[in-house]
Amino acid sequence: MCGVAVIVRLGARPLPGPEVMARMLGAIAHRGPDGQGTATLDDAATLGAVRLAIQDLGGGAQPVRGCPSSRVACVYNGELYDAPAHRSALRGAGHALADACDTTLLPHLYEEHGDALPERVRGMFAFALWDGARRRLLLARDRVGIKPLVWAQTPDFFLAASEAKALFASGLVEPAIDRDALDDAFSLSYPCPPRTMFRGVSELRPGHRLVVEGERVRAPERYWRAPFRPRGEHARRSFADCARELRHVLGETVRDHRVGDVPVAARVSGGIDSSAIAALAREASPDLTTFSIVFDDPRFDERAHARTVAAHLGARAHEVVAGRDAAARLPAMIEALEMPQPVPVALGGLLIAERERAEGVPVVLTGEGADELLGGYDAFRAARARRVLDRPWLRPARGAVFRAAERLTGQPQGLGAFLADTAARDARTTRAFFGVRPPWFDVWRMLDVDRDALLSPGGRRARPIDEPPGGFRALVRDDAAALDPLDAELALELETRLPSWILVIGDRTAMAHGVEMRVPFLDHRVVELVASMPPAVKTAGPGEKAVLRAAVADLLPRRIVRRRKQPFLTPVRDWFFSPGAPPLVDEALSPRRLEEAGLFAPEVVARLRAALDAAPSRTLQQLRLELVLMLVVGSQLLHERFVARARAT
Repeated sequence: MCGVAVIVRLGARPLPGPEVMARMLGAIAHRGPDGQGTATLDDAATLGAVRLAIQDLGGGAQPVRGCPSSRVACVYNGELYDAPAHRSALRGAGHALADACDTTLLPHLYEEHGDALPERVRGMFAFALWDGARRRLLLARDRVGIKPLVWAQTPDFFLAASEAKALFASGLVEPAIDRDALDDAFSLSYPCPPRTMFRGVSELRPGHRLVVEGERVRAPERYWRAPFRPRGEHARRSFADCARELRHVLGETVRDHRVGDVPVAARVSGGIDSSAIAALAREASPDLTTFSIVFDDPRFDERAHARTVAAHLGARAHEVVAGRDAAARLPAMIEALEMPQPVPVALGGLLIAERERAEGVPVVLTGEGADELLGGYDAFRAARARRVLDRPWLRPARGAVFRAAERLTGQPQGLGAFLADTAARDARTTRAFFGVRPPWFDVWRMLDVDRDALLSPGGRRARPIDEPPGGFRALVRDDAAALDPLDAELALELETRLPSWILVIGDRTAMAHGVEMRVPFLDHRVVELVASMPPAVKTAGPGEKAVLRAAVADLLPRRIVRRRKQPFLTPVRDWFFSPGAPPLVDEALSPRRLEEAGLFAPEVVARLRAALDAAPSRTLQQLRLELVLMLVVGSQLLHERFVARARAT
């Protein structure tokens, strides 16, 4: 597990000196505290990497080269879970491998398979491979986007790195907030891929490769997409058969993900996803250590459930308490993520990774991805309810149903009426978003608070919330209309929110403290299995993730298996907008700082802040204002940490 950086010369200008790559690697040194290396190749490319040592602790130096005569070199961030099979095959084909680290395999696999390399390996990865004989760079990112890779192009150079801060450290790319990405953040909650929050910096999308050859940067090319099947064409399998198959494949995957020459632990929240992974890890090996994030606010705390799981599995359990003092870490969170957040859930990720590293554990297994594969969020259940209520004879009852659900579930006052109004727009929304109603459209609409005025300093117009972001069409499958509605929603989730928000939070907060996060649910064998299952298997009954619960029912206490999902959230008003909040909030929202950044209209921010102070608790009005103001604060900190800091140096 590492961080990578690359500079390729596109024209006649010579490559920058070694100090430039040194600055780039210094900016991402947190990703690899165990070593670093660079190589300049053919006067055309410089490759660099920082290393987090997981396998073959004495070897694994990067950049790594292939056979001496091939002039192939590689830098790599990730893990290959099928490395033993590749190692055996390569040795059988006459390749001499320098060490037992999986990085060593990549140049040799390229020599065997060329650009098809990403399709031949199983794991999480982002790599840059230089073919000196062809003066050619190949970049690739894993199928679902577990590991990050961003790139930028100047008139003279092509640059790529694990994080944008490395590009800016080169001095060749100037940091500036992308206004379109800011629009995206105030609707989707994240930049619409392949945009990042920075102008001119793009992410390489999951399941894609990119080639730079000579002076030409080719358009990224897709090599994998989740194999959802058209409606009515799913294999005829019983619920019990699907549960057994999921148990088998997921169990094998967890065993493979425990590979390493260092301690491997599991994160446990007490929910079914992380508990299932921990239970399967315990089944694979009796030695289990768990880490849990707990809150001093009982509204958000799940420690009783996490303790139940740890005790049942006989694990050595560690708890990390998050209190309101965690709010002071918001600037560090923004710098790690390189994007704002409407709810700062990533603070918990920073706290738990810091503790894991302090306990000598650099690798953790987590349950991320299950909700995105199996429709586990409330957003998917709400979408299913809307489809039922959209039947002509039920439409008049929609408002009453949503208001009743609000009262029964204890949701903020006013949410039921808001959802009913959103549901009334469904047909128009589906048409606007190219035939798929985004499952999170309700949340997007909640961010529509004085949107145009807030995001329009200097007369610029903001994109209407009901219009898709630029580039959104490329994220919607051409066959979406032929899929079951749930599968169409899940397919969109795998292209958007999962890699651009969920996995960003996981990777960046863990790697900020030199911890590798592994996500067995997102091994592509698991993804392909679940994508092939009939939608009714995923959402059987009134609950969520029914097939997963059945698959691990014998491994966990009954009350954990049957427990309803509790979203992982953090206090917002108490931590950031109440007496005792860190001064950074008032500073970020001050008229002077707002005018300096030029991102938001100061008078609108002042009005929203006053409205939040006056808003009754447990109302939709309070929730919406919290989300919007947290995005304002985060965007201000992003500007301060990257743009303003660069201008000052």
